[in-house]
Amino acid sequence: MITDEFLGGSMGRVDPHTGEVKSIDSPNVASLPGGQNRGPDGDIWFGDVGGNSLGRLDAETEEIEYYNFPWGNISFELDLSVLGNVGLNTGPGVSFDTTWGKDGKIYFTLIGLNAIGSLDPETEEWKKYPIPTPLAGPVAMEEGPGETIAITEGFANKVALFDIDTETWKEFSIPTPGVTFPAGLTNSPDDKYLYFGETLASKIGRLDPATGEIKEYNLLALRPGGLLGGGLNGNPLSQPGQLRFGSDGKIYVVLGTFSGGGRIGQLDPETSTYREIDTPTPMSMPCDLNNTVPGKMIFASFASNRVSYLNIPNTTDISNTYPRHG
Repeated sequence: MITDEFLGGSMGRVDPHTGEVKSIDSPNVASLPGGQNRGPDGDIWFGDVGGNSLGRLDAETEEIEYYNFPWGNISFELDLSVLGNVGLNTGPGVSFDTTWGKDGKIYFTLIGLNAIGSLDPETEEWKKYPIPTPLAGPVAMEEGPGETIAITEGFANKVALFDIDTETWKEFSIPTPGVTFPAGLTNSPDDKYLYFGETLASKIGRLDPATGEIKEYNLLALRPGGLLGGGLNGNPLSQPGQLRFGSDGKIYVVLGTFSGGGRIGQLDPETSTYREIDTPTPMSMPCDLNNTVPGKMIFASFASNRVSYLNIPNTTDISNTYPRHG
C-alpha cells in the first residue's frame, strides 16, 4: 500500500501483512504530496501542494519523477553543507487533489490559480481551465457522471462539474449559507449522486447532477446525543471531510481532520441513521479513506501517524466508486 506523507514531504509504503512502514524521500525539498491516484501504467501519481507540480512514483523502483506545472514555476538548487545540493521547486498552483478522466488525462486542482488543470501523459500537453466563480478554492476532485470531472469549491460554497468534451462548467450552490467548506467528494455506487462533506456546517451533502437538487444530512442532529454526543475525543462538532462508501453500502467519513478529531462517521444514506466510531488513537485527526478492499475501510491519521482499518460487512458492490485505475 502506498501512502502520501504530506507533512513529511515523502511517500510511504505500508505492508498490511507485517505492518512495516517505509518512507520514500522526495527529491524536492518543498514537496507536500497529496491527492494520489494510481495511473493506467500502475505508477502512483499525486499532486504536490508545495512543489507546484505533479509527482509520479514508480512503485517497483521507488523512484519519484516530477512534472512541473508550466504556470508560475519557481525552480532552483540549494547548496546545503550537510545534504549537498538539493532541488527546490515551488509556485502558486497548490494542487490538493487529482483524478483520472475518461479521456486518459490526469486532472488536478489548482487552488492558487482558481482553476483545474490536466496533463496528457502521452503527449505531455498541459491545459488549464479557469473556474467561473472567483476565489472558488477547488479542494476535492473526483471523476463525475458522464464525461465530467467533479470538484468542491471550498471558499465559494459550491460543487461543480467540468465537462471534459465541451470544456464547460456547471456550478451548484450549497443550500446552507456562508462558507461550509465542502471538502471530500465521492460517487454513489449507482452513479446517481455525488456526496460531499460540509466541514464547517457539520453536514454531508448529496447532489443529484441530473436535477441540480442538493439534499443535506445534518450530522449533529442525527448524532445520538446531539452536540454533547461527541464526547471528549476531539469531536464536539463533527466537521466531516473526506468520505467513501463502504462495502456495507454505508458512507464513512473522517471527522475533525484539522481540529483534533478522533472519530470516523458512518451514515446510512437510505435510513439517515448515523453514528460515530472512535479511532484507536484519541484525537488522531483522521485525514483520508480507502475503500478498495472489500470488507475493510482503511484510513490514515495526521496526528497518530498511522494507517488503520475498520472491519465492515461485505454486502454491496461499490466498485463503481473506486478510482478509475484502482
